[in-house]
Amino acid sequence: MKRYLFLLSFLVFGFSFAQAPAEYYKSAEGLSGFQLKTALKNIIDDIDDGNGLPFHQDQGYRSLYDAYASENSGDTDDYYENDGTVLDMYSEVTNGSEAYNYQHFQNQCGNYSNEGDCYNREHLVPQSTFNSASPMRNDYFHVVPSDGKVNGARGSYPFGEVSNPSYVSTNGSKRGVNTFPGYSGVVFEPIDEFKGDIARSVLYFAIRYEDEFNSSWKTNDVLADNAQDFFVDWYINLLLSWHLNDPVSQKEIDRNDNGFQYQGNRNPLIDHPEFAYDIWGDSDDLPPTAPQNLQASNITDSSVNISWDFSQDNVAIVKYILELDDISLVEVSSQTLNYTVQELSPETLYNFRIYAVDQSGNVSDPSENLEVITLSESDILVWEDFENCNTVSSNFISVSELSGINWKCVDNFGKDNTRGYQMNAFQNSQEVPSRDWLITSDKIDFENYEVEKISFWASASLGNTKLQLLYSSSYDRNGNPSNFDWQEIPNVDIPLHPEGDNNLFVYSANKIDISDINGEVYMAFKYDTTNGESATRWTIDNFLVEGEGKYLLSNYTFKDKLEVLLYPNPSKNFQISLDFNQRGLKIIEIYDLNGRLLLKRRTYLKNYSENLSQLQTGNYLMRIKHEGISQIKRLVLK
Repeated sequence: MKRYLFLLSFLVFGFSFAQAPAEYYKSAEGLSGFQLKTALKNIIDDIDDGNGLPFHQDQGYRSLYDAYASENSGDTDDYYENDGTVLDMYSEVTNGSEAYNYQHFQNQCGNYSNEGDCYNREHLVPQSTFNSASPMRNDYFHVVPSDGKVNGARGSYPFGEVSNPSYVSTNGSKRGVNTFPGYSGVVFEPIDEFKGDIARSVLYFAIRYEDEFNSSWKTNDVLADNAQDFFVDWYINLLLSWHLNDPVSQKEIDRNDNGFQYQGNRNPLIDHPEFAYDIWGDSDDLPPTAPQNLQASNITDSSVNISWDFSQDNVAIVKYILELDDISLVEVSSQTLNYTVQELSPETLYNFRIYAVDQSGNVSDPSENLEVITLSESDILVWEDFENCNTVSSNFISVSELSGINWKCVDNFGKDNTRGYQMNAFQNSQEVPSRDWLITSDKIDFENYEVEKISFWASASLGNTKLQLLYSSSYDRNGNPSNFDWQEIPNVDIPLHPEGDNNLFVYSANKIDISDINGEVYMAFKYDTTNGESATRWTIDNFLVEGEGKYLLSNYTFKDKLEVLLYPNPSKNFQISLDFNQRGLKIIEIYDLNGRLLLKRRTYLKNYSENLSQLQTGNYLMRIKHEGISQIKRLVLK
């Protein structure tokens, strides 16, 4: 029988695990298998061994409601909505609001017809298993608060996994035919968030009640024929898999401490999750399958996100190892299928591989190699954060064509309440018709750059004045800007402040492509209320224009062993040319921005030209290799 294994590394998840007395588990030290199980049973049972340590003291059935309501009980929602209601694993919605909630001591069942009518006590190991005998019936560690209707729907069915449910509760718990290997009967499946909680409670029961186990107990298709195994193989495998994939939470830690105060014993699998494997686990020497579908996305000049698909294993995966240029870079958990690699160098080729590791340390074969070329580093054409009002004039000038109102520096209306630049045509208790400009001090040279992008932050309050972002190649800083030809910055449309909304409206432009602009241009924010607009207070901050420098034929010189001139870039009608500083075999490769190779050419020429109309317009990366040396170029096809 292959059972799910467990690594000690699984224990460290950022929590301080529940605290047992210093000598609490001393008698179990060095043991494994069923010897460990029996030793733990002796620690947590109801016999006073005279060693001064606490022991299980049955508090009865009714008092469970009191235990649920105790401070820091783990049975109160202090973890999700944090609203102090009863935490019911069959109704809790961990990423939203529940259809209903219960207050402690209110709406206890009683009769019920629907979910939300009342809550009661759910035996995770059904009472029918042990003929409703005590102390099993009253044991806090496997009896939890639950909606009555869902409790009834679960009934005495074992836990399992369901693909086609015949019943689904409001939080997604479901009942149906089991799909977990080894059993084809009807089962009940809780949501993923609580599978580990439930598994550790049921396995606790197998430890605690080893001596009480007898032939009169009902199997419910899960009991073994001996007290040591306690449960049949498929059920142990299911519980251990849930135990692994849903680690101990703070809720369980709190509930374990509360149970210790309430009835004098503990759940050892919360204090020491590794005990589950130490008792029921078998050896495993079969490695996982190699991770597949390794991909790169969000490539920048210094970072890239690497993603992959789940590996398969006969037991379970515990982690993945991401390798960069043949060196292990990072280890991530089995549930993590992507990682952002940072602090990379611009225009550099990197190689990535990934390995899967299972619970017993078996390592898979590597994934296929993934080559990624980082982007070239952007140059800053204009940057102004408006933090120093005395230096703004080096980047911007303000021009007021009407009224005496003008753009001005303000101390606390910018992003994150920092300084910014503001225009408001409402002054001295009245609106003033205004046409005001905030214009870059100098022309921006788009001819020497490519892949230009703009970022800025803007906010508005009240009114419906439109804020425009424009550019002009004809403006010469003489006369009114309105006398010159201005065009809207491509891909930027600053919305109006929502009418009737008194809240602050914020618009953020983040690296918007403006590469359709050509030549040398001024850029300007235009504020105009001359057509009867209601005055709006507009503030701007963190204005940035960046691009990637390109070589010019007029000033280009070869410097290194391999130098390449790519022109025109952006291309004209997909036609490009490459000039090299030496002859010899050159390999030319073109990649998309996700690192996929699209085209490969070979040439011995010093001057090479090609029409790339088989590719779509857009941005690409070109790698040129010659005698073991590579050069990376950004290519823009138009």
